[in-house]
Amino acid sequence: MQKKELIVVGLSASASQDGKNYSLILQDTTSERKIPILIGVNEGQSIALVMEKLKTNRPITHELFKNTLEALGATLQEVLIKDIDNGIFYASIFVVNETKQKIEIDARPSDAIALAVRFGCPIFTYEFVINEAAVIEDSGKLNLKRGSFAEYTLEELEELLASILAKEDYESAARVRDVIERRKSVG
Repeated sequence: MQKKELIVVGLSASASQDGKNYSLILQDTTSERKIPILIGVNEGQSIALVMEKLKTNRPITHELFKNTLEALGATLQEVLIKDIDNGIFYASIFVVNETKQKIEIDARPSDAIALAVRFGCPIFTYEFVINEAAVIEDSGKLNLKRGSFAEYTLEELEELLASILAKEDYESAARVRDVIERRKSVG
C-alpha cells in the first residue's frame, strides 16, 4: 500500500469531556482532507510545547524518550498511522539504530506524533485510513461527510467541532456546539 504524508495543522483543547482531551488535526499533504484525533491532555500539552517552541525546566516523557534514542545512536525515521478500527487509531514508530537497522515499534498515535514533532520526521498513513476518518473542507467552509447532524454520534460531533475550530470557522462551530449541547441535555 502506498503511504500518504500527513502534517500537523492544529491542536486545541477539546470542548468535550471537561478538558480531558485535545483535538489533534492532521492534514493530507496532497488534498484538503483533515483527520481529527482525540488525544490525552499530557500528549496534547507535549505536542503544544514543540509547536509553540516552549522549553521545560526538566525533560518530559517524550523528551526523555528522544534523548534516550539519541544517546543510543538511534533516530526516529517516520511515524505511520497504520489502521483505524471503530474510531480507534493505531500507529507505529520506525527507529533506525546506529547500525542502520530499521525497527518498528507499536505506539499510540498521540505518543508517536509527540515524538515526530520533536525529531522533525514525517508522519504517514494509508488512503483507507484517510477515507475512514477524514473531514473535507471547501473554500474554508466545512463539508459534512453526511447529510445531517442527526447522523453523527456525539463523539463525531465533538471531533467535527474541534476541526471547525481549528479552521477558525466560528459560525459553523456555533451551530455544531448548539447541536452538541441539545444532544447532551436530552440524554
